[in-house]
Amino acid sequence: MSSSRVKELQYGGIEIPIDSTNSAPSDKEEKDGVNLVTFRHAGLLVSTLFAGVFNTCLKRGLLPLLQAELELETYQADAANMLMLLPWSYVFIWGFLSDAMPLLVLNYTLEYNALSSEVTERAVLGHRMILINAYIGLLMMASFGSVLALVIAETYVVTQTRRERLQERGRALGTLLMTQFIGEFFGQIATDEIIFNITTFGITPLYSFRDTALFFMFYSLVPLLAVLSLFRENSDPPAINDEGANYAVDNSQMFARAERSRRSSSSCLKRSGKALHLNWTRLRTSLGKEAATRVIRFLMIFIFLSEFTLTYPHAKLEEWCNVTDKAKSSGDITMEAFYIIAVSAWKYCAINCNWRWCVSASLILIMMTPQVLYFFMAALAENTRSAEAFMFISSLRGFLRAALIILEVIFSAEIAPVGGEGAFVGIIVSMSSVMRLLATSSSNALGYVFENGNYTESEESSQVAFALGVCYSIRLMGVVALLFLPRQKEELQLLLRYGAQGDKGTTWWVLGSLGCAFLVCTIFNLLAVIPSTSCLRIVGGSGC
Repeated sequence: MSSSRVKELQYGGIEIPIDSTNSAPSDKEEKDGVNLVTFRHAGLLVSTLFAGVFNTCLKRGLLPLLQAELELETYQADAANMLMLLPWSYVFIWGFLSDAMPLLVLNYTLEYNALSSEVTERAVLGHRMILINAYIGLLMMASFGSVLALVIAETYVVTQTRRERLQERGRALGTLLMTQFIGEFFGQIATDEIIFNITTFGITPLYSFRDTALFFMFYSLVPLLAVLSLFRENSDPPAINDEGANYAVDNSQMFARAERSRRSSSSCLKRSGKALHLNWTRLRTSLGKEAATRVIRFLMIFIFLSEFTLTYPHAKLEEWCNVTDKAKSSGDITMEAFYIIAVSAWKYCAINCNWRWCVSASLILIMMTPQVLYFFMAALAENTRSAEAFMFISSLRGFLRAALIILEVIFSAEIAPVGGEGAFVGIIVSMSSVMRLLATSSSNALGYVFENGNYTESEESSQVAFALGVCYSIRLMGVVALLFLPRQKEELQLLLRYGAQGDKGTTWWVLGSLGCAFLVCTIFNLLAVIPSTSCLRIVGGSGC
């Protein structure tokens, strides 16, 4: 989101001209880079922290309460959880629009209105199918609000991080992501300690679904109040200029002329039309560069393969290890802690390390090696099975997921066009989220290949081991995507400057891939949620 758009909103819609291509930071700003830990940016950090808490409580707190309220099957609840993640997939639309017009408050309005409707919807709707669809739709709206709060903060910091020197660039993003992950960590603790009473004997809700939704309806106003009262943004800096060489192809004069033409238009409709056309041109130009193409190909291939998980072997191991609700709770908290560990390690130790080595180490050494060793032992040797060990090893995937989130925002900071940061951040986040959803949907669709049958214990152990082998072989194939990953910021900037330019067809295959994957995910998860089709084996049911 262009920061000038936020400024228009804060001052009652009065446009304050800020030419982002010519606005240079002050000497103090240039010297200090970007420091988010100041009173000036306190509202942004508070908003991100509370949005992170809300995001976790929505998935781990409100959704389980809804599952109990509507008596959903486990696979239906899993599909509903996937649908709640869909808002991450269309933040591109939000980012594209937010670069052209002031829409800041809309995301918080979505949260508040959605949760307000949740409190009263039960009295209006009586039919179970309508009730399920309506509640899940409202949760998606609330999720959309929290997602947009996080993406707005990311977009602002992506814009401001251009002030940082090459060797320091990314530290401000590390601060923001650490704030978000700490919020999600506290959200998980709040869910397990305040919303539910979790013991080894089961889960007992301490509050009803309606009471919890009512609380979060008012809670969702906190990020908005924090932004409006405690946040004073800086002007947009110019394009990245490392050691006097502008690594981006300089289209600034063309876009500046287009911006002046937009502002000189007489009617609001014409100004909006020209702004959208300008953003579309800027996005197509950016996506046509080799740097953007390689980044998107890496994310598509790596995320799809590394997130691929067969449900059958992991569900069997969970059963054999006698995993209790208490152990699951500890595992969820541990996974959130790994998010914080990952971003801390990157910010303080690996900000200038080779990206390929970092991703390889996260995938193979930190996640896959411990999981493969322990899961195969647990499948074949009964005396190695432990609920605590199983959940701890499973939670290691949080480290890899955090590493990918870090790369997403770093890519955006390095190659997003000036004035089009919202659209570029949106398309990177949307593509990554859709590939995660597509991997999960594909895993669920293939889950029926492995069936429970009348097997002996040794035969079932062998089948679980075979399924684990298939699953982790597919994950290991993700290293192929590293061929598209630049080694570090310098190489990415050189690609941006000297790589292939002007491939306008890239925009269409990127948007086409995004749309197709989004459609497949939506259809599969809707089929799992709708009662009349939830029995289909391809979506996780037991057969119609």
